[in-house]
Amino acid sequence: MTDIMKRNLLKAAGLGVLSGCATAAPAGRSVSIVKFNYTDRYIGDVSVNGVWAAGVDAFGGGGDRIQGLMAPSNTTSEATLKIGWAVGSIYSVADDEYTRMPIQAKTASVEVARPYPANPTYLVLHFYPDGHIEAELEADRPKRRIPPPPGYHR
Repeated sequence: MTDIMKRNLLKAAGLGVLSGCATAAPAGRSVSIVKFNYTDRYIGDVSVNGVWAAGVDAFGGGGDRIQGLMAPSNTTSEATLKIGWAVGSIYSVADDEYTRMPIQAKTASVEVARPYPANPTYLVLHFYPDGHIEAELEADRPKRRIPPPPGYHR
């Protein structure tokens, strides 16, 4: 299967994933998923409404962008996402290494911050140490909200 076919299948699978949350809102433009992890644990198997979105290293972020989701065209409509993820190994900044931990599967319903930009490019997920997730749509390249800890080497 060619990359173009894979990309089109992924887009078709994700069509309306975000806009489907706001039942009357037609789909807007395609967005990429960017994740920021502010915890000392590896976060794997992230999914948004069933669309797989890879994982993110402890204190890591950006990088992986997964195509296939559509942003709502109405910039004020409500969109609630079903996020799934697995919390794994713990990272030691001092030792610059991971220690295996039991994997914990988690899920949450997360409302996307409003209003959205008129032409979003990214769906951004922020994973916080207290276990909550925040989601937002951004038009420009997203930025971390919390810097990595001093001595972080990854």
